[in-house]
Amino acid sequence: MDVAVLSPHTDDSELSAGGTINRLQRDGHDIHYVAFSTCDESLPAGKQGVLRREFESVMEFVDPTEYYVFDYVVRRFNERRQDILEDLVALREELDPDLIIGPSTSDHHQDHTVVAKEMIRAFKSGPSIIAYEQPWNTTSFDTDLFSPLTAADLDSKLTQLSQYDSQIEKGRPYFEEEFIRGLARVRGLQGNARYAEAFEVVRWLL
Repeated sequence: MDVAVLSPHTDDSELSAGGTINRLQRDGHDIHYVAFSTCDESLPAGKQGVLRREFESVMEFVDPTEYYVFDYVVRRFNERRQDILEDLVALREELDPDLIIGPSTSDHHQDHTVVAKEMIRAFKSGPSIIAYEQPWNTTSFDTDLFSPLTAADLDSKLTQLSQYDSQIEKGRPYFEEEFIRGLARVRGLQGNARYAEAFEVVRWLL
């Protein structure tokens, strides 16, 4: 199975689906990462390129089938909706994925909203689409699907996130191990597993 993972910003998929990505790859599926912005415009002077380098460190650890990094300006995706759609259509033609993992339709971040809508538009005729949760960007979330994780899957997620020194140094609470393990434990209890990640189902094809 070919899986396309869509991240509005470089760290989004690791934060929300890093364990599931590890599980899918462990089960032999091909993973294709797509990051739309490295957020250079939001970084302090002299720090440009940091998030791209950190993302590439994650890619070295995960070793996906391939990955793509675009240079859309952070918090300005709405000005480039058509370009983002065209990039997604091109990826659809190139990859012909069986599963899309992307941001939730209930995510309030302006860039995530654009990617979620264009994701559905680009892949409206298939394949299956599931959307990851980011509690810090939502006021509600439909937990339609639970992805059980092993302790090794969760450890892989934590290792992926540990590459983002710039975000950890800023004290982002959603990078804290306590939060990551706690949310995985809650979703695990809901999904009859030790740990899990939750997803909104946009479309599921059996």
